[in-house]
Amino acid sequence: MFGSMALELAISMVFVYLLLSLLCTAINEWIAGLMALRPKTLEQGIRNLLNDRTGTGFAKRLYDHPLIRGLSEQGHKPSYIPSRVFALAFLDMIAPVDAAGSSRSLADVRTLVGKIADTELQRILLILIDQSGAELNRLRLSLENWYDESMNRVSGWYKKKTHKIIFVLAFLLTVLVNADTIMIVNALSRDATLRASIVAAAQQAAAQPLPQGGGQASETVTTLRSQINALQLPIGWSADARDSRAVPTSWGDALMKLVGLSLTVFAVSLGAPFWFDLLNKLVNIRSAGKPPETVIEREERVSRVQQANP
Repeated sequence: MFGSMALELAISMVFVYLLLSLLCTAINEWIAGLMALRPKTLEQGIRNLLNDRTGTGFAKRLYDHPLIRGLSEQGHKPSYIPSRVFALAFLDMIAPVDAAGSSRSLADVRTLVGKIADTELQRILLILIDQSGAELNRLRLSLENWYDESMNRVSGWYKKKTHKIIFVLAFLLTVLVNADTIMIVNALSRDATLRASIVAAAQQAAAQPLPQGGGQASETVTTLRSQINALQLPIGWSADARDSRAVPTSWGDALMKLVGLSLTVFAVSLGAPFWFDLLNKLVNIRSAGKPPETVIEREERVSRVQQANP
């Protein structure tokens, strides 16, 4: 019995953390779109790749290239550039095809690269040319690999930026809704009906794929808020001093509140994928074991025992 309740508590809390994490992720996507965080991070990576710190040299020429301009709306910079498009555009920048349409050779490209004033960029390109043998197509592939390796670092930059934003959002959201881990666990441990309803919702969520970004962030936030409200979680602030959700009035209660809120902030900052994977594992463990007996089944079992031992 205790093991079943502990598993239900774990599933319930993981599901709560998952919903709060998804809410933070949706808000973060909205902020990222508002701040054009993806395009700006990509441009930062392009500038670093081409050794153009000010963005007025090769980086600007690359963004002005028709192949790159076509990736986004007019007046906006792209948030993603495929490696093949980058290689073709950059190769056309350093060794453009003339109006007559005469084919380029690797020797022509080497000659033009030798005229680049930026010695650091020139050195990198000459290394890539040497690796390409005598095939121009292999140079394009080398440029693609060079770009992909740089974009891996850019992805790391973006993840660090978004993680900082999500941590701040987790803090603000947790305090705003008073999502105190200790308070929620205490309430769930006392209310079997509430615990069962959350476990049922968690099982339904685990049976579906993790929601991904790409939709309207405002709609996602509204949907998640409705889901959280439907669970009737013991969260929010109360003006009643007798309510566990009230603002603490003693140092001891304040310390417990601080610990409970801090646990939630840390948990939510781990991200939705982490909690979704853990939720699936816990749900599978529960499904593999014997289903816990209901209240009616337990009363019938106790009654049978009492009748057998008057």
